[in-house]
Amino acid sequence: MKNILITGANRGIGLKFAQLLSNSTNTIYVTTRDLNNCIELKKINNIEILELDLLEKNSIKDFCSDVKDIPFDLIINNAGIFQDEQMEETNLDPELWLDEMMINAIGPVVLTQKLKENLISGNEKKVVFISSQMGSIDDNYSGGYYFYRTSKSALNSAAKSLSIDWKTDEISVLMLHPGWVKTDMGGSKAKLEIDESVNSMIKVIEASNISNTGSFLNYNGDKLEW
Repeated sequence: MKNILITGANRGIGLKFAQLLSNSTNTIYVTTRDLNNCIELKKINNIEILELDLLEKNSIKDFCSDVKDIPFDLIINNAGIFQDEQMEETNLDPELWLDEMMINAIGPVVLTQKLKENLISGNEKKVVFISSQMGSIDDNYSGGYYFYRTSKSALNSAAKSLSIDWKTDEISVLMLHPGWVKTDMGGSKAKLEIDESVNSMIKVIEASNISNTGSFLNYNGDKLEW
């Protein structure tokens, strides 16, 4: 039996992870900022729905206190935002930028660090950060998207350090790019169906181990440029 934590699971990729990983032997713990907006989550078997807002320090603290006795085999840090306001370099609002950094990078890493003992108590000891190829510095040929790019680059850098620091604890850490997926965030022009993306990422996660900890991978397992 596995205990799996998925953040940002009320829609899109997080919701699909919860739906596909739910079975008679897994208990799925999911987070959402709004407990009144999780109709689809409530349809899933063996699920616990918890409130978490990565912008609020007290919310992270309270959440970690609520789950302190649960051993997690897998944590999927999926919560994230993409703000249209960042599209133009003349419209770089510092407060919006900091919010995106907090939700996409700082919050997930702080949360994961606070849940280290939960992971050590688990059997599989796996952490996944849903990142983006847009966080790659080498692969940036088009510019723009300042908030999102920097937040995902910061996430990758911090997660890489975490993978090194936690290797002796046999906790594996992966950064996964889900592809350009047809979700509310990805939009209707995206090329990848959500089922293909998430099913592929699940296979990559299941095949991962401490030997490839710290890897930045595409949804299909291919290595990505930093």
